[in-house]
Amino acid sequence: MSESYRRLCQDLPPPVGGAVRFPADPKKVKAWVAGLPRANPQAAEQEIARALEGLAGQRLDGGQRFAALEELRPTALEAIVLLESGFSSSSLPLPPDKARAAASAGKFHLDLALGYRQAACELCAPSGSVPFLRGGNVLSALERSAWHYVRALAMAWRVYRPAPAGAWQGLHRLHRFASSLKLERKSVDDRAVGGSHDVHTLYLQALLMASVNPYAFAQSEQDTLWPATRGYAARCNLLDRAPEGIAPGVPEDADRGPGGGSDQTPSAWLDLAPFADDVDRALERVRDGQGQLSPTPGLSVAVGNDLLIRLRRAFGQMAARGLVRLPAGHSLDTVLGLSGLHYLLAGQRDFDTFMRQSAQGTVHVIAGAAWTQGSNSMTRVPRFTARVLDQSLGGYRMAWDSAEQARAKVGELVGLGFGEDGDDTGWMVGVMRWLRYETDGSLSAGVELLSRRSSPVALRAVSADGGSRQVQRAVEVFPIDGTAGRCFVCSASIESGSRVEVIHDTAGYFPEVGAQGPDLLEDVEVLLNAGDYVLLGERLPSPAGDADVAEAREGEPA
Repeated sequence: MSESYRRLCQDLPPPVGGAVRFPADPKKVKAWVAGLPRANPQAAEQEIARALEGLAGQRLDGGQRFAALEELRPTALEAIVLLESGFSSSSLPLPPDKARAAASAGKFHLDLALGYRQAACELCAPSGSVPFLRGGNVLSALERSAWHYVRALAMAWRVYRPAPAGAWQGLHRLHRFASSLKLERKSVDDRAVGGSHDVHTLYLQALLMASVNPYAFAQSEQDTLWPATRGYAARCNLLDRAPEGIAPGVPEDADRGPGGGSDQTPSAWLDLAPFADDVDRALERVRDGQGQLSPTPGLSVAVGNDLLIRLRRAFGQMAARGLVRLPAGHSLDTVLGLSGLHYLLAGQRDFDTFMRQSAQGTVHVIAGAAWTQGSNSMTRVPRFTARVLDQSLGGYRMAWDSAEQARAKVGELVGLGFGEDGDDTGWMVGVMRWLRYETDGSLSAGVELLSRRSSPVALRAVSADGGSRQVQRAVEVFPIDGTAGRCFVCSASIESGSRVEVIHDTAGYFPEVGAQGPDLLEDVEVLLNAGDYVLLGERLPSPAGDADVAEAREGEPA
C-alpha cells in the first residue's frame, strides 16, 4: 500500500451501526430522487442531507457507491443552486437564515467531495492500484471529489468565512494520490457541472486563488479571478525546490492552503512568477481603466485597473509576510468610514460646523467627555474596540468581537486610536485589506496602516476659470513611508489632473502643512481608488516620470 493511498483513506466517515440507511442500489436511488418533495425546497434539502449522511455511513463496494452518488449528485447540485440564490445578493455579514443557507450549500459540497473520495478508496482497495476495467470510474471519482472540495473552498471565500475543516487536507491528499497513479492531468467530461476538468487544474486553481488571498477581493472580483486562475494553472508549476521570487510553500499533509507558518517542511512550491509578471504587464497597458490578462494563448480576461493594482499588492503581501510579525494582544479604538473618522478628528464637530468655523478661522474642540452627551446625531458615531492579534511595520491583524456590530467591507477606511485621555484628534488611518467572518460571530481583518497621524480637512475642486465644485470632507494623511508631497483620503468625485483647494482649521492640527493664506494644489493624482473613496496625492515633478512617482507612492502593503 502506497503512502499516498494510505493518506487518502484516512479520516473518512466510518461505517455506523444503526445509522440512517439509504438505498445504495442505483435504480432505487433514481426512484428515491424522483419522489423528492421538490415543491418544498426546505424538505427536499433535509432529505438530501440525510441521504448523503446515510450513504457515507454504509460499507459499500466502490462501484456501488460511485453509481449511487452519480444518481444523487444532480439533485444535490440543484439544491445548492437554490440555496445560493437565497444569499448571493445579500449584504454582509449574512443574517442568520442566509448564513445557514451558505453553510448548508458548503456542507453539500464537502459531503459530495468526501463521498467520491470514499468511492475512489474503495475502488482501489486494498493495494491502492487501479483495478482492471475500473479506471474510468476511479478517474471520475477523483475529478468529482476535487471539484467539490474546490467549490466548498470557493463557497467559504465568497461569504468571507473560514475554509471548511478538512477541505484543504482532502484536496492535498487527493492530488497526491492522483499524481501517484499519473491520473492528475487526465480530463473528465463532467456534464453535471459543464465542461471537462482534471484534478491538477482544479488543485492549482485553488492554490492560486488562496495565494492572492480571496478575502481581499469583492465577490465580483473573485468571479473574474476564477477563469484567470484556471488559465494560469497551466503555467504556474509546482516545483520540488524553492525558486527565486514569489513561490509560497504547499504543505505536505496539512489542513491549510499555500504559504503561512507551519512546522512542516513544504513538499512543493507554487511558482507564481508567470501570474505576477502578467499582472505587471497588464498594468502597463491599461486603457480607460481596463486591462487584459492573457493566461494562455487564446484566453483573454478583462480586468479593471483597480483589480490589477490589488493583485500586484497581493503579490507584494506575500513578500511582506516574510517581515517579522510581533505578537500583540492590546486593544485599539476603531471607527469605520470617512465620515466618522473626520468627525472625531475634527473634535467631534459635524461637517457643517467644521466648515463654518474653518471659514471663520476659529477652532472649537468639544471635550472628550461630551462625546456621548451631544444632541447632534453625529455624536453617535460608533466606536468599536478591536484586539490586535499581531503587527508588523505595515499594519495589524485585528479582531472585533461582533461582526454584526462592526459592519465593514474590503477597502473600508479604518481609524485607529489608543483612546487615551479622551483625545479624539490623534487617530491613525488604515484600510481594511482583507476580512473574514469567523464561526464564533467575530470579525478578523488585516488592516494596512496608511498614516500614523492625520488631520481633518475639506477639499474643493477648482476649475480653470476659478469656479468651484461642491466642497467635500477629507482627511489629510502623512504616509508612514515618508512619501514626498501631500496626500488626502476623500470621496471618489475628485479626478486626477484636478486643481484642488484645501480648507482646514487655520493652521490645522499639524502646523507644518497649514497655509496662512489660500491653500491650493495645482495638480493632483489618484494614487488608489478603493471604490467609495480615493487616496489623492499632490503631483510633483520628477525626473523618473509621473508613472514611476505613482508606483512609488502606492508602496507595498503589510
